[in-house]
Amino acid sequence: MVNAVDNVKARLYVDSKCVWYEKPLLESGTLGTKANSQMVIPHKTLCYGDSQDPPEESIPMCTLRNFPNQIEHCIEWGRDQFNTLFVDRAQDAISYLENPAAFLAQCKSNQTSSAMVSTL
Repeated sequence: MVNAVDNVKARLYVDSKCVWYEKPLLESGTLGTKANSQMVIPHKTLCYGDSQDPPEESIPMCTLRNFPNQIEHCIEWGRDQFNTLFVDRAQDAISYLENPAAFLAQCKSNQTSSAMVSTL
């Protein structure tokens, strides 16, 4: 089995099932800019649950965008939506009004065409 889930709880669950059913597991994941992988062969190598991960300091973005299922996720999702609608858009409007040519040039250089259309 190959694993690429977004939180420690899910990793521990898959790891425990692979050990129980004696199936090998290639566990992989990211933590910010760091990546890791581990090959787990039940009864031959260490299992994922045998080691301790550092505590998760932030909520994974894929969880926020796809399935915010805990209160902390919902609060962070709401905060992100608020900032997008009322902070980022207002700052874009101010930047455009101050210097339209510079704002458009920055949009062209920093964004894809679809993202630029959304911004405008």
